[in-house]
Amino acid sequence: APYCGLLFRHAGWPLCIQEKIVIQLASVDWRILKPGDFYLQVVPSLKKPPRIVLKCLAKDKHNVEEVVIPEVSYTSIFTLEWLSTFNGERMGIALENCLLTTDDKIFRVPWDKVVNPEFINKPKNIENNIISPELNEALVNGVCISPATQEDLGSDLE
Repeated sequence: APYCGLLFRHAGWPLCIQEKIVIQLASVDWRILKPGDFYLQVVPSLKKPPRIVLKCLAKDKHNVEEVVIPEVSYTSIFTLEWLSTFNGERMGIALENCLLTTDDKIFRVPWDKVVNPEFINKPKNIENNIISPELNEALVNGVCISPATQEDLGSDLE
């Protein structure tokens, strides 16, 4: 909702930033992980829908710690608050760098760079309403709305 009407510079955000993948479909070589690093991965489940897990270096620095992210957290994963809360609930070195991948490279990116997307345009704030004249949409009290025209209403009825 906070991005309603904004044009992302990288259309795939938050799943990817340019050619860099944020949520992995396969494991990353654990030897790449350094203290403070983590990555997100979608993993299959036999009886449930796929889930998102956070993987980081275990305390022994020779294994990977895997933490299942609760589904209720999915809407807040891409925030600074989410990682701060996650760090507060675990012991050990605070996580701060997310590993992003391409076909042949791995990038260590600070979480605050991942969760703050870039936009092509930034509309003006008007009394808690974000207006985007280019898309004719608005965010009003946290709800993304698009004005409907008579033509839209007529075609919906058909």
